Amino acid sequence: MQPGIVGLRGALIAAWEADLRAVRQDGFDMGRGREALVFMQSFYGLISDLRAPIQRAWGPGGHVHVVDSPDLGGPGPRVSQSRIRLRNHSDLVAVELFSYVDGEPQPNPAAGLDREIRVAEIGTLAFVTELYRTAVDFLQVALNLDLQLGGSAWLYEHAAANYFVTTGKWASVGEAYRRASREFAVADSFESVVSALEAKAESVAHGPNGANGSGLDSVEMQLSIEELHRFLEPHPDLENFVHLIQVAVAADQEDRRVLSAEIGQSLGLDSLAITKLGRLLAMAPDVARDADFAPDLSEWSFLPSYNVHFFRRAHTIDDFLVVEGTLVPRAAVEGTTTTSPGTAFKLEEGSLLPDGIVTFLMTDVVESTPMWIQSRASMYQAMRRHDQLLTSAIEANGGIVLKERGEGDSFFAVFPRATDAVIAAVEAQVAVQSEEWPDHLSFSVRMAVLTGEADAADRDYRSPAVNRCAKLTSCATISGWSRWARGGSRDTTGRRRSTSSSTPRPSWKPRSPKTQSWPRLAPARWNSRNPEPYNLSGSDSHETSLEISGSGFCGTGQCRGRPLGV
Repeated sequence: MQPGIVGLRGALIAAWEADLRAVRQDGFDMGRGREALVFMQSFYGLISDLRAPIQRAWGPGGHVHVVDSPDLGGPGPRVSQSRIRLRNHSDLVAVELFSYVDGEPQPNPAAGLDREIRVAEIGTLAFVTELYRTAVDFLQVALNLDLQLGGSAWLYEHAAANYFVTTGKWASVGEAYRRASREFAVADSFESVVSALEAKAESVAHGPNGANGSGLDSVEMQLSIEELHRFLEPHPDLENFVHLIQVAVAADQEDRRVLSAEIGQSLGLDSLAITKLGRLLAMAPDVARDADFAPDLSEWSFLPSYNVHFFRRAHTIDDFLVVEGTLVPRAAVEGTTTTSPGTAFKLEEGSLLPDGIVTFLMTDVVESTPMWIQSRASMYQAMRRHDQLLTSAIEANGGIVLKERGEGDSFFAVFPRATDAVIAAVEAQVAVQSEEWPDHLSFSVRMAVLTGEADAADRDYRSPAVNRCAKLTSCATISGWSRWARGGSRDTTGRRRSTSSSTPRPSWKPRSPKTQSWPRLAPARWNSRNPEPYNLSGSDSHETSLEISGSGFCGTGQCRGRPLGV
C-alpha cells in the first residue's frame, strides 16, 4: 500500500472514528426530520475535507483531479474520472455514479454504486455506517484501489495497532474489543469479532478470562507487518525495521550477528522501540535466523537469514513487502534453505536463472509519461493489466521476470531459449493489441529481444548484452509489431549502430507465421562459418518466422560461434 493511499486511508479513518466517537457519546446529530439533507451535506463535506489526501493518493504531486460540489442540487463531487451525485428522495437518498467519456459524464450503473439508502427511522450508528460505506465505495471506484476498509475488522485492527505502538505488545482480541467499544460505537458482539478475526488470531497460553468465562479473551491479536503498514501510527517503527534490514544485509556480508544494542545506539532508540523491533523481527524469518530473544524482547540478537540478500534494495516497507511476497514457504525439499527451525523457503518454481547463452526480453510503454499526467488513476489500472498480460506471456513460455531490473514502466525478462523469448514477445503484443484499455488510452508497448552471453550472479545479470538490449528497446518501433499482431506481414533485416559501439549489429523484426500458433522448433545447430540464413523448421514442417543469418549472430544477439539450442 503506497504512502499516499495510507495517508488517504488514515484521514478517512480519523473522520470515521470521530463520528463513531460522537455516536458513542450521544453527540452525533443526524437531523431528525431532515435526515436525507443532512446525509447529503455530510457526504459532500467529507469528500471536500478529504480533498488534499485524495489528490496525494497516487503520490505527492497531487495528480488526482478533485472537484468539490457544495451545491446539493448540483452535479456532485468529482474525483478523477468519476462523479457521484446524491438525490433527496424524502426518507431515501439515491446514489448515482457517472464516469467521464470523451469529456462528458455518462451514467455508470455497472460500477455497482447506484442504490437507494434509507436514512430515516434508523439509528445514528447505522446512519454513520452508511455515510462512510458510500464514501469508501466511491473513492475505491474513482481511484481504482482497495482501501481495506470492508466490514468492521479495521476498527479492531486499528485498536490493536495502537496498543502495539504504545506498549510494544500484541493486544488480545478482548483488549482490542474493549478499547474500541469503550471509545467508539460498535455493532459487533465480542464473539462475532473473535469469529471474524479467527484466521488472524493466535491462541496464547493464558487462563480463561473472556466473556462468559469462555476463555476467548486469551486469543492474541497479532498483526502482520503488512497489516501494520495500513495504519499511520506504526510507520516510525516500520522505518526502524527497514533500517534494521539494511544492517542485517551488511552483517550478512561480514558473517556476524546483529545485536539490539548496536541498533539502539545507531538509531537512538529507547527500550520500547527496541522491544517493538524485536516483535517485528520475530515475524520476519527471511531477515533473521538463530535469533536469541529476552523473555520481554527488550534485548535480542540474530544471524542474518540466508534470504536476507534479497532485501539489499529494500529502502521502504513497501519494497520489503514486495520482495517478501516472492519468497514462498515450502515443505523442506532438496535445494531449499532453512531460515528457522521448521521453516524452509525457496524461490518460486522456475525462477532459477540460466547462465551462458541466454535471451533477454525488454519492454517499455510508449509515451507513458503524457498518459500518466492525463489520467493517473486510469494508468494505474492499465499498468496492472499490462503487468498481468506480460507476466502471463513470459511465464507461459518458460521465461523469468526480473522485476528488480525493470525501470519505470519497463519489463525485463530472461529466457533459456531464443525462440521462447520471441514467442512470448509476440503473444504479449497480441494481448496488448487486443486489450480494451480504460478511458480509451492509446496504449502500446515497444519490445526488444536479444541473445547474448551473460552470467547470473546474486539474482541479477551484468553483461554488455543487457545494455545492448536496453538500447535496442529504445530503437524499437511500434508499427511493425502492430501490423504483425493484426495478422500482417513484416520481414525486415537491417543493421543498427549502437550509440556506444562503432560496430553495426544486425536486427530483425518478426515475419508473420503461416499458422496462428507458433510451432515448437526442433533443435538446430548454429554454423558460424555459413553466412547464409538458416530457416528453422518445426516438427510439423511449418516454416517459422525466425531467421538466423550473418556470421556469429542469432536473432538480435551475438552467439559467439557457440551452438545454439532453440
